Amino acid sequence: MNGDLLPHSGALSNWNFGEWNQHAPCSNPKMHSKWDCNSSTQTFASGSRDIDNILILGCGYVGEKLAQACLADGIRVIGTTRSNDRVIQLKEQGIEAMLATSPKELPRELLASVDAVLDSIPLTRDEQGMHASQMQWLPELAAKLSAVRWAGYLSTTGVYGDAEGAWVDESYPCRPSSGRGSERLKAEQALLQSGLPAEIFRLAGIYGPERNILGRLRAGGYQTVQWQPSHFSSRIHVDDIVAALMAAMQKPKAGRIVNLADDLPLPHADYVTELAQLIGAQAPDILSETEGEVLLPAAALDFFRDNKRVSNSLLHQELLPELKFPDFRAGLESLVE
Repeated sequence: MNGDLLPHSGALSNWNFGEWNQHAPCSNPKMHSKWDCNSSTQTFASGSRDIDNILILGCGYVGEKLAQACLADGIRVIGTTRSNDRVIQLKEQGIEAMLATSPKELPRELLASVDAVLDSIPLTRDEQGMHASQMQWLPELAAKLSAVRWAGYLSTTGVYGDAEGAWVDESYPCRPSSGRGSERLKAEQALLQSGLPAEIFRLAGIYGPERNILGRLRAGGYQTVQWQPSHFSSRIHVDDIVAALMAAMQKPKAGRIVNLADDLPLPHADYVTELAQLIGAQAPDILSETEGEVLLPAAALDFFRDNKRVSNSLLHQELLPELKFPDFRAGLESLVE
C-alpha cells in the first residue's frame, strides 16, 4: 500500500489498522467553502486504452496490484523500489523492476519512453518526522517525462484533517491535523504544479489480501477507543483502488482530485467489533478516551482522532459507478483464504 496511509513504524510496529459509501448517504454531502486547497462499471477497461507502458514510482502494495492489472491488460510496467529483495519479487511477476533510492537516478531514455506514471512513494522518515520528498526530485523528473499523457499521485484523506463528523468531499477545506497529512498535501501541490497531467487520489484506509487486521483480531486483545461522540473513519479495498486508477487512465482529467473510499464510513470501534463477530474472533477491548491515552501509542490515537465521513460521490460519478466491495462486509470474503 501507499507508504504512510497506515502507520507502520516505531511505536506502531505492532499495530495493523489494516482497514482503513449504497450511494444515498454520500450523494449529497454537506458542502463547505471557507477556502479550497483543491483544483478543480467494475471492470478494467481494455481495447480503447492509449497507455502502452507505465512507470510506478514506489511499487508497494497498491503499486504491485496495479501492475498486475496493467500487465493483464497488455501494458508494460516499470516499477521502482529501494529494496534488492523487492526487485526480485517484482521481476518474478513480470514487472521491470529498478532499484533506485531516488527517481532522479532513472535513465533519461526510460523516462522519455513512458506514457503514464504513478507516484506511490511514501513519505521519508527521519528523526524530525515524516517529509514529502517530491520537491527534491520532481522538477527534474517532470522535465524528462516528455511523453507522459497521464500522471497519478496516491495521497490520503488525512489531508482534510478533522471535520467533526461531517461529510467531506473534494471541495472541503484542507486543514491537516497531523504532520503526515501536511506533508502529503505538499506533495499533492508539487504534482499539480509540476507541468505533468497529474491527478490526485486521496485514499481512505486501505485493506485487502495480505493487508488487513483479521490476524490481529483472531489473536485476541485488540484494543480500540470508543470516542465520545463517535469518530468516523473510512476504508477502501485495494481492488477498488486499482479499478479507479485503471478507469482514470481511460478517462484522464488533468488536475482532478478524487476521494477513494467505500460506501460505508464507520466508527472504528463499531467496525472492528462487527468484523470480529463475522470471523468468530474475540471481541475487541473497547477503551474510553482516558484509557486509550494511557494504553495506546500516541501515534495510534492521533491516527483515529480525526472524525470525518469521506464522500465518494465523485468517484461514482466519474470513475466507478459501482464498487466491487462497497463496504467491508462485501470485502470480507476476499480476505479469507
